[in-house]
Amino acid sequence: MQPNTYVLSHSTLRGLISELTRPVEATTLALVRLDERLARSEPVLADGLRARGHLFEAQALAHLSGELVSLEDIVLHDAGMDVRAPSTGVVHAARMLNQRRSLAWRAPEVVLVPDALRRLIGVAGESGQVKDKDEETGLTAGTVEAAARPPESRPWDMPKPFDDEGLWPDPDEIDDGDELEPLDDGEGEPLASDRSRTTLSELAAVDALLARTGRLLDVYTVPQPEAVLLRLHDPDYGASARLDAWLGALKAAENAPAVLATAIAVDAWLSLEPFERGGEVGFALASTLLRQRGVTAHHLPALGLGLRKGRFRWSPHQAQAVRLSGLIEAIHTSARLADNDLKRLTLAREVMGRRCEGRRGNSRLRELVDLFMASPLVTVQMATEKLKVTPQAVEVMLKELGPSLPREITGRKRYRAWGVI
Repeated sequence: MQPNTYVLSHSTLRGLISELTRPVEATTLALVRLDERLARSEPVLADGLRARGHLFEAQALAHLSGELVSLEDIVLHDAGMDVRAPSTGVVHAARMLNQRRSLAWRAPEVVLVPDALRRLIGVAGESGQVKDKDEETGLTAGTVEAAARPPESRPWDMPKPFDDEGLWPDPDEIDDGDELEPLDDGEGEPLASDRSRTTLSELAAVDALLARTGRLLDVYTVPQPEAVLLRLHDPDYGASARLDAWLGALKAAENAPAVLATAIAVDAWLSLEPFERGGEVGFALASTLLRQRGVTAHHLPALGLGLRKGRFRWSPHQAQAVRLSGLIEAIHTSARLADNDLKRLTLAREVMGRRCEGRRGNSRLRELVDLFMASPLVTVQMATEKLKVTPQAVEVMLKELGPSLPREITGRKRYRAWGVI
């Protein structure tokens, strides 16, 4: 298979639909059942599941790319509470986490637009022009040609403030503009007093002085040299052609079932690799396809997590039907894992809710429990800001939870954090 082509004929698609009908139907039912449970669950549980799903997906994608990172390190790095210096794997996972969150907040119709995809992978516009910037590093993401020619002027060559004739300009000969005339009422009588006319004349003198100073400073203006930017993409990589081939695969599978079309999107992305510097974004884009089809309207499935936890391992040397069958199984696994996480969060909330029985009406312990459900990590400072109580009150409430208190994930005696992850 060529790196910029993906073969999916009409007859091949019909054969895949006929062969994979049973797993596609089972996976669709699992996804729809999970999405309906999220729609009917309390908002705090649904938000908590979505937040943890992003974390689990970032860790799984880091593992699939060969970087082993712990979930606690990702959570602490995301909250700015690193116990140790973050490794490259943690930074990579954090970048994927932010990318996935950004895509999850956008509408599917906006994410899958060809122009938006080109800006995402940095191939928008013509070669040599900067069209997009990376949100995290601030570096240019498009194809940039290094400026080889020297600048027209150097910073240490200070231009001399001479006029056209080579003489130093006389400040007294510079035109300061028209002088202000006193206002009258139309009959020749001045409207302002002598003091007002004096104030106007002083302001006019100040304005003239500022204008003359600005003109003199313009003479000393040093032109800035052109910035020499790094080349972040291989010009022979052909990212634009690969992206066009991926969009062609989506177009060919638009009449296929949603789950099969998603598996085709993942398989084509892994085969073509349109994004030279971040191939993991293809999993989030394929999940967005499920949202666009209306299968998962309330969450973004973690396809990478299902592929990481399942037994199937994708390889370009496998047959197309085998690859798609394994990816459909991974999608089913991700739905099953998310359903188990929702049950786990519901059970944890019920256990901690028993410690809230018999409390006074103004007790904030129930709100602390909901904070544990909505956020993967909770600190004393965070609880103080959310609950509007003192740090001492948060410490007391943590002790009142007793054995149902979530585990502490920092391993420190100070600046600790707890979370249900």
